[in-house]
Amino acid sequence: MDKGYAETIASDIMQMLESAKGSDLDLNSGFQNDAFTAENFSFGYLFYPRDMLLAIPQLPQAVRKKIKKSNILGTVDLEGKKIGIHLICAINKGFDEVDSAKDIIAGINNKELMDFKEQIAGILHKDLVGNIEEKGTEQ
Repeated sequence: MDKGYAETIASDIMQMLESAKGSDLDLNSGFQNDAFTAENFSFGYLFYPRDMLLAIPQLPQAVRKKIKKSNILGTVDLEGKKIGIHLICAINKGFDEVDSAKDIIAGINNKELMDFKEQIAGILHKDLVGNIEEKGTEQ
């Protein structure tokens, strides 16, 4: 695992939780955060309690086994379609009980976090290369 990346994500997630607490959301009822949005691409986070995730009919058994009391999923959308959902963190306490980024780091699913990171990086790379090629063609 890229420990520095995990720590950065945990810190970002902690800020999202603090922001949600400050806006009087019921954290344990589930909420989402749109972290980045561009013209054709976005990624964000779903903060779902166990019951909410287990209610999803097509959820694979492999994912069901990893679900805990509170779960954070990274989502990736491309051209209006959801192309990635990654269970990046599962913790055994309510979102309102998370005290620090250490709680989040303890629940991180390394493989899913790296898959999420690589999916985003791949899209950003293709977008960058496409924009460079377009500018080169325009000249």
